[in-house]
Amino acid sequence: MASVVSICNRALSKIGDELFIASLDDDTKSARYCKALYEDTRDFVLRSYPWRFALKRYVLAPLKEKPLFGYEFQFALPSDCLRVWRTQKQIRYQVEGRTILADTNVMSFIGISKVEDSVQFDPMFVEALALRLAVELSVPLTASMSLKESLNKEFQQFVQQAKTASAMEGIQDVYSPQGWLEARI
Repeated sequence: MASVVSICNRALSKIGDELFIASLDDDTKSARYCKALYEDTRDFVLRSYPWRFALKRYVLAPLKEKPLFGYEFQFALPSDCLRVWRTQKQIRYQVEGRTILADTNVMSFIGISKVEDSVQFDPMFVEALALRLAVELSVPLTASMSLKESLNKEFQQFVQQAKTASAMEGIQDVYSPQGWLEARI
């Protein structure tokens, strides 16, 4: 189980900072930057990929006010939803600000929710978040653009690994022979 402070300390270790923090309210430069950058960075990493622990199902009723043009209905995007990931059926929709415009009277979708409790984080997400936070902390705390570039590359590679691992947790495509010739193979 990772805490916010342990994630920040992990990020600080990646940039070579030896002064770990005990709290985000510590009176240190590292703690102030961690406090300032943590939430936005967490939401960025959550939004960047459909992490399974952050997926949530939503069913929305339309707002009374209709869109001016282009779509039949509009829906208020729930406050805890960072991104619409997959709709229940193939429907035409568009997210504009905190509103979803669609041609359906019920909006059912799987979204990426804003998970704030670090106890719920997947271990791979914790590593990705620490890497991304290290990217954000690298210039203000070390003034090194090359370190930032190196950490950003490591972050992108790690997220690719996480995608591969996550793909194995869902429905797998199963090959079934279609005829007698393919059945022999």
